[in-house]
Amino acid sequence: MNFAALLKQARDNVNALISQRNDIANRFLELSASASPSAEQISELRTARAGLDEQIETARARVTDLEEEQARQAELDSLQSRTSEVPQTRDVGDGTVQDRSATQVTSEPRTYREDQDPQGLQFLRDVTGSFLGNQAARERLNRHMAEERVLRGATVERGVTTGGAPGTVVPQYLVELYAPKGRPGRKFADACRKHTLPATGMDIYIPRQKAKTTVADQVSELDTVSETDYEDELISSRIRTAAGSQTISRQAVDRGIGIEDIVLGDILKAYDQNLDSQLINRATTGLLAVSNAVTYTDADPTALELYAKILQGTANVEDVLQDLDDDDLFILMRGRRYTWLQNQFTDKWPILATGGAPQLNLGTNAENPYKSGVRGHLPNGGDIITDNNLPNNLGAGTNEDVVVVVARQEAHLWEDPSAPLFIRADQPQAKKLGIDLVVWGYYAAVFNRVVDDQGSPKAVHQKITGTGLVAPVF
Repeated sequence: MNFAALLKQARDNVNALISQRNDIANRFLELSASASPSAEQISELRTARAGLDEQIETARARVTDLEEEQARQAELDSLQSRTSEVPQTRDVGDGTVQDRSATQVTSEPRTYREDQDPQGLQFLRDVTGSFLGNQAARERLNRHMAEERVLRGATVERGVTTGGAPGTVVPQYLVELYAPKGRPGRKFADACRKHTLPATGMDIYIPRQKAKTTVADQVSELDTVSETDYEDELISSRIRTAAGSQTISRQAVDRGIGIEDIVLGDILKAYDQNLDSQLINRATTGLLAVSNAVTYTDADPTALELYAKILQGTANVEDVLQDLDDDDLFILMRGRRYTWLQNQFTDKWPILATGGAPQLNLGTNAENPYKSGVRGHLPNGGDIITDNNLPNNLGAGTNEDVVVVVARQEAHLWEDPSAPLFIRADQPQAKKLGIDLVVWGYYAAVFNRVVDDQGSPKAVHQKITGTGLVAPVF
């Protein structure tokens, strides 16, 4: 049995245990909701749940060990393939010279490097050329994938096989090169609390505490102390696939100059925009869908009034979380709203000041461009992050935008390590001499993990909406 078979067996075991654990959790909820729950049955379910939790941890550790061992073996195999026998000579002392062999370990440069292929032209040519039967292109891609397996191990295998078709990992330097440019990008996604996607499955599960522990003073010695039965539930979130494709002509591949640069850049930017927009705007589970509404109604809005609403949202977040750190908050708004704040004056002093300006201001401008993420800071310590994936067509007049007060610790985002993207070439339009390039990746998110004292979900993040946020006039 090879590593791939062992890993599949171990991952199937983890999934089976999680399914058993979910069944017990559902039975526990049904029993707790009954009119007269049996204390004995509840105790049995808790014991079974605790036992399964231990088995799941053990099984997950087994998967991790196998993945690490597979990665080590792949690295050793790659190292062995780069060794060569170097003949040497030595003097044996009687005037004769004998040959001897010594193993010399050499290192080869990456197949696709930023200094040699800065725009990704050769990479995309090889993707299309491989499909068209170019053996040299196929060999370069195979060598590149071997390098990625050494660096990323099981992550590459998982990403390639889950999609159901062979794929090639886009070189990371190209992802970093194109991600910040052009479209709105992924400013909110980059500000979220990051987690690594699990090794298998199409859902992620995180525990949510339903009952708080109680502590009280002991009135007299040996009196029974305050006691609370711990209860939790599992929140599930679907692992989603973000994907897109672009059709280019055979003529563009054969004779175009720079077309690969344009296509690859556009695909990667579109991927980031879709991911970020879905996190914000998805119905039911997106940031705006699960946020508490703070209404700002005013026919003549001012920056001071908006700041008061931001403080109201901040207070609401603190009421929910109780122990919020000041630096855990950030304020999400569109670029036009941030520019409007800079245009506002109070007592003839700017609302936002550039570094080194007089201190009679409401906040500071970090002097950073849109793509940098944090653009400024408010007096309450909240970072201002601009994201143009926020809507600007809200309200009766379809001309209002939204400002969101976000608690970073409750904005959870799961992605594959290094956010690998995969690309492949198909030719369903052979009669038109068209070639399809497809890019995809996987992610999951949860923004509503917190519950109130009764165990019901409670909104943490606060969205400010209303006529006070109509399209700004400068």
